[in-house]
Amino acid sequence: MKLNIKILTLILLGFILCTNSVYSQLERNKQAKIKLKGMFIYSFAKNVYWPEKYSAGDFIIAVYGDEDIFKQLQTSYTDNLVGNQKIKLKFYENFKEIKDCHMLYVSSQKNSNLSQVKSLLSEYTLLVSEGQNLASTGSIINFIYVQSRLKYEVNKTKAERNDLKIGQLLTKLAHSII
Repeated sequence: MKLNIKILTLILLGFILCTNSVYSQLERNKQAKIKLKGMFIYSFAKNVYWPEKYSAGDFIIAVYGDEDIFKQLQTSYTDNLVGNQKIKLKFYENFKEIKDCHMLYVSSQKNSNLSQVKSLLSEYTLLVSEGQNLASTGSIINFIYVQSRLKYEVNKTKAERNDLKIGQLLTKLAHSII
């Protein structure tokens, strides 16, 4: 009987260690994805060109619905420059609070509000989303996963219609262009 208890204890301990290891790996993967999205968002800001009247004052990047992305951007990019403008970040939990900004990232959990969000923004806001077919139905840049890798698609036609110029680097690196 004592041998069975020792074996069960070892099995349980092994299970706990494996579970802990899997959880740690998942958490590292989640943090890596958040950091990568933040780097992409910053790159979008640096490689999209707004009309002259949007080139004064602070450069506002807003995040709707993903506090982790907001914190990552805030930690890494607050007061960095886009051209000669300092980056300032805003977080919105409720779409009714959203104010005009240079760029707005809408998390995948908030995609159902995308049409209402668009109605609150000026035509000069770079709308970045995450989900299937959103570049063709609303946003200008959309994150997608292709074979478990984070990619993005660009709706260049809509960007140009809104007087936003997508830089060549973003165009070249895009998974698809509409």
